[in-house]
Amino acid sequence: MNNPLTWAVPLFRAFAVNVRVHILYFLVTLGLFLREIFRDGAFVSPLDVFLFMVPMLFVVILIHEYGHVFGGRYVGGECEEILIWPLGGLAFVDTPREWRAHTFTALAGPLTNIAQCVLCTIVLLGFGFIPTLNPLDSPYVSPMKNYRDGKTYTSEYGVKLYHTDTGLPHPDYDKKNYAAKVEDAREIARVKEADGYARAVAPVWAVWLNRLFWLNLVLTLLNFIPAYPLDGGQILQGLVWARTDYRQGTVVACISGFVCAMAMFVVSIAVIEPLVIALCFFVLFACWVKWRQLTEGVGEFGYDTERGYSGMDDDEPPARPAKRVGPLKRWLQARAAKKLQREHEQRAKDDERMDQLLEKIARKEPISDEDRRFMQRVSERYRKPQ
Repeated sequence: MNNPLTWAVPLFRAFAVNVRVHILYFLVTLGLFLREIFRDGAFVSPLDVFLFMVPMLFVVILIHEYGHVFGGRYVGGECEEILIWPLGGLAFVDTPREWRAHTFTALAGPLTNIAQCVLCTIVLLGFGFIPTLNPLDSPYVSPMKNYRDGKTYTSEYGVKLYHTDTGLPHPDYDKKNYAAKVEDAREIARVKEADGYARAVAPVWAVWLNRLFWLNLVLTLLNFIPAYPLDGGQILQGLVWARTDYRQGTVVACISGFVCAMAMFVVSIAVIEPLVIALCFFVLFACWVKWRQLTEGVGEFGYDTERGYSGMDDDEPPARPAKRVGPLKRWLQARAAKKLQREHEQRAKDDERMDQLLEKIARKEPISDEDRRFMQRVSERYRKPQ
């Protein structure tokens, strides 16, 4: 109970990493779900909200954290635990005390989001759709431009009307990505059909793929904010560290974190977004703790925000951990060990048979041609240099 970060439940273990989920993650997710479906003018199905906020968001965050894990292992580090919590995830990676290892591990997480964006874009472009590039667009309406017919398609929650003969947009539903209740959207479409207009509704699979793209895009932009201890702040720390030293890199990252936190605080008040406020205070707290650690040698109250990527608790370089052996190398090593074991067992059998043959020769008993060939093979083996 002393450390709030321990209030988590184990979920599963994969790739030699224990994945835990903080209890506040469930509460915050439930709150966001209820806020979305009960907001004034809510028009999205609770099922769509649930699928977007629970399984999709969780999987994207988990992939991001495993990006840090494998990035850290690539540079010789190790990770034993991932914690999913209300503000995203924490991969507790211990990496070598080197700016390249530190920076690459921090960058590996956002690279997974960028890779997912690229994959979604390739698939959508193959079917004529351009994914949503505006992070302020509603992921539920999910507007997508089609470069083949020039129309903007939406989910069933959007209203985009085009004339069936000319293909021109309806003047009242052209400039904005209107969102409405499904019943209202269908009623609009039914009334406008009398004027020769029809809705441009994208296929369900394309809508969900665009939502996946939008989610990864937003997370990429958030993670590249140059505020310690976010990924962007960790990358900034590593780049400054490369030109100066670890201490100076941390100081610059903390100062940048203070500035970004103030800006996020203003934005959170303007948009009345509690998660942005929470993120703002988390960044402020992490920067303040790290600043005190550098200037006064004060610890970090049971949790090392730096340990999320590098596990540095002091100014002395820790011993470089042994690089994790990959699955292919482990298989080759196991195969070589089994081969060596078989050779030892065969040599023991050969020695036992040789002793029996030597006893027969001492007793002047006849031996077969096969026994002679066996003795010749064994004697040649012993004559070879070891």
